Amino acid sequence: MEAFLPDTVKAILLGLLAIAFALAWLARALRHVAWLQVFRLPAAQMTEEQRAKRRRSGNRQTALEVIVAGLVLPLLYLVSTVMMFNDFKTLPTIIVSAVSVSCIGLGTWILARNRGR
Repeated sequence: MEAFLPDTVKAILLGLLAIAFALAWLARALRHVAWLQVFRLPAAQMTEEQRAKRRRSGNRQTALEVIVAGLVLPLLYLVSTVMMFNDFKTLPTIIVSAVSVSCIGLGTWILARNRGR
C-alpha cells in the first residue's frame, strides 16, 4: 500500500510543525521580543477560585486513579502468574498485597483530605 504523502512532503511538514512549536515556546519565554508574540498561543486567565476548583478536581481524579491502581494490581499479579504457569509464592504475594493496600489507603487519604477543603 502506497503512502498518501511522499516522504519528502512528510519531512517538510514535520519540520514546519517543529518550527511552529519552537516559535510558540520562544514567544512565551521571550515576552520582550515583539515579533515573536505573533506566535504566542492564547492562555486562559483563571481566577484563584477557578484554580482552586481545578486543583480539587485534579486531586479527586488522582485519588481515584491511585485507588483503581490498588485494586488492579492484585489482579495483574494473579493474571500474570496464571498465564506464565507459575505457582504463587508467599513473598511476592505479601509485597503485592501491601502495595495494593497502601495504594487504596493513600487514595482514600487524598480523597478525605480533599473533601475537607
